[in-house]
This record gives sequence, C-alpha cells and structure tokens, in this order.
Amino acid sequence: MSCADLPDWYLRNRIAVLDVRSAAFQRARDEVMPTGYDPNVCLRRLVKAGHIRRIRAGLYVVRDPARQTPAIAVARGIFAGVTHYVTTDAALAYHGLIDQPIVTITVVLPRVRRSFAIDPATTLRPVTLDEKRIRNADAYQTTVDGLSIRVASREQAAVDALAEPRWMIYGDLMPEVLAAFSDDEIERTADGALARTTAAAQRLGYLLEEAQRPLPSGLAGLRPVRAVLLRPQNRSRGPYSTRWRVYG
Repeated sequence: MSCADLPDWYLRNRIAVLDVRSAAFQRARDEVMPTGYDPNVCLRRLVKAGHIRRIRAGLYVVRDPARQTPAIAVARGIFAGVTHYVTTDAALAYHGLIDQPIVTITVVLPRVRRSFAIDPATTLRPVTLDEKRIRNADAYQTTVDGLSIRVASREQAAVDALAEPRWMIYGDLMPEVLAAFSDDEIERTADGALARTTAAAQRLGYLLEEAQRPLPSGLAGLRPVRAVLLRPQNRSRGPYSTRWRVYG
C-alpha cells in the first residue's frame, strides 16, 4: 500500500472528507501509508495530483474520479464525529421536493460553528439546536452516490423550515413542498410543528391554506394569540391571516 491508495480507502469506506484530526484518518494511515511516511508530504502530493481538494486547514474533499462529490456528503464528512443532520433546502432537494441549485447546506449542530465555503459555489452553514432535540429528530443515515450522509426526513426538514424560517433559502417554495406531502406526512409535520413552537404551527396552518390542503386534526384547535411573520428575514409584511395571525 502507498500514499496514492489513501483516497480509495476513503471512498471504499463511504467517507467524503479527509480530516487529519479524525479517528478515520488515523485508521487510514495505519492501513494504507508506509511506516514513517510523512502524512503532510502525502497530502501535498495528493492535492497536487488532484485526488483531494483542500477546504481549510486539515480538511480535504476526497475526489471520486467517476463523479463529483455531492456537497451534502461533504457536510457529513466534516461533522461525522458530531451529533448533526442536514436539513431544509439541501434535505428537501435530496428528497426531490425542490430542484433549485443548493448554494447553502444547512447543518444542525448542538454548538455554534462558523459558516464557511466548501467550494466556490457552496457554503456550509451550521445552525444550533438543543442536542436532545437533535438526537430525537426524524433524521437518518443513508448514502448518496455511495457516500455517507445524515439527512432530515421530509417532515423534519419542513418542521425546521417552519420553526426557523431563516434556516431555509427557498422558503417561498414551502406551499409547493406541502402540496406534495401525503395526508400522513401532513399530520406528522403538524405534530412536529406543534411540539416545536406555536409559531411553527401557525406558519404551517397558513401555508396549508395557501397550498389548498385539508387542515390536520392537530391544528384544528389552535387559536394563536400572537402574530408572527411567515418569513422574518423579509423586511416587508405580506397579507395578514386573522385565523393564523401570520403576516405572509
């Protein structure tokens, strides 16, 4: 085995990111690199050969010669050792519910991290949530193009977008997303929104009316007392729903 075999080791193990501080890198060194070989020399050679791409100090994307490495898999590789999941735009795109270019990958973490670019067109945006909520979230591990990811379910991604509208770039597409949900998915989304915040449930009720979907039983008795904005990041207020007390 040699330094040149290092990228193949990562791809075989469905890992998209080489993190020199990780346990995975230690295993890869033990299994692949000759004893005494300087890992820094190896990494420089792999970058020069185009087999890996540097993101930031100690972090590299492993390039698959057959296909482009999905950004959602890069997010998983960076945060593999942390409780997390990918949500909102990137998750909904993964599930086939939106088809816009995903320029921001939103990753839910238990502690604050800074956003940073993982390629010229894509930013990784960490957001925070209580660790217990993250562990209890409807998210799961799977693969995309043979690489490991951890992604929110359709309903969880919708609940996150309703509870934290700033987490979603394409929030104006939420009526279309909800229109594509089954009745059971709508019920589960309503349960999740109610468990999260009243504001999330208000926004869901407003959007279901816009999507012309029947109201789930969980929302029927909701009588909010405070008005909320559908998308707080927008400066202007839209039409006001007296039923849901939402500015659209």
